[in-house]
Amino acid sequence: MSEIDDLIEQGWNEHTADPAGVASRLEAAIGRLAGATDKAAELIRLIEHVLIAHRADAAAMARCSDALAPFARDAASQAALDRARLAAALLRDETAAASDLKRAAVVGAHGTAACGRASRGELDAARRLMEAAAAHAESADDKDSARAIAAAWNNIASQLLDGARSPAADALMMDAARRSRAAWVRAGTWTNEERADYLLSRCAATTGDAQQALAHARSCLAICEANDADALERFFAHEVLGQAWRLHGDADAARRELDTLRALREQVEPDSRSWCDEPLARLANSLSSP
Repeated sequence: MSEIDDLIEQGWNEHTADPAGVASRLEAAIGRLAGATDKAAELIRLIEHVLIAHRADAAAMARCSDALAPFARDAASQAALDRARLAAALLRDETAAASDLKRAAVVGAHGTAACGRASRGELDAARRLMEAAAAHAESADDKDSARAIAAAWNNIASQLLDGARSPAADALMMDAARRSRAAWVRAGTWTNEERADYLLSRCAATTGDAQQALAHARSCLAICEANDADALERFFAHEVLGQAWRLHGDADAARRELDTLRALREQVEPDSRSWCDEPLARLANSLSSP
């Protein structure tokens, strides 16, 4: 892997926990694209996601867009740059032309800007942007746009799951998670569908809805079993099932799921086992709390 490849992989892995640090490293690395312009589109997509969705920093996106422009030498990188500029304009609540962007990119830009608004607590504005994204996807009626809106609903639900709790945030989070699952059923794979169930179960558990948390955890696991999913996919299904049983008040069933998680972790490929540590600790800690 090249230096830029490493930077992009590290950025995706760390941006949720350290968006400020990742943003700083990405901006500093733009000049290094001179010898790797084939990576420009990938880097631009990551920069847009971090700066707009997580940092809600349109000014930094404008600065990076100017710096990235000389390296956007092919159609893919130019489209990625146009999308990032549109997302920044939407975050600023400006009217912006979509240029020659494909409708799926327009949907994605709206979704990114909606996440940025949500990160600032501007939930009404976030919802308006998501409804606009959904309207663009519906009018386009193509598979790419359908997948784009599914991903956009997923992203905002995931962001709200990790954010501050409020009735308005919980309402938007649950609506987004439900609509993401519905969109993935139409346009995705079984993996998309079971991961949408995973997200819905976690969101429901966060709001205290034990019945819905359990229903989606069971659906997640059933889809995994029906498709002979690998140990890592099944691990996460059992994680939410354990949390759902705990929320229901069945500590014994939750502990059995914890034992299953520990066994499944040993079946996961060694280089992926670190993904299991946080959810395993999350369930263990929840069961040890009074």
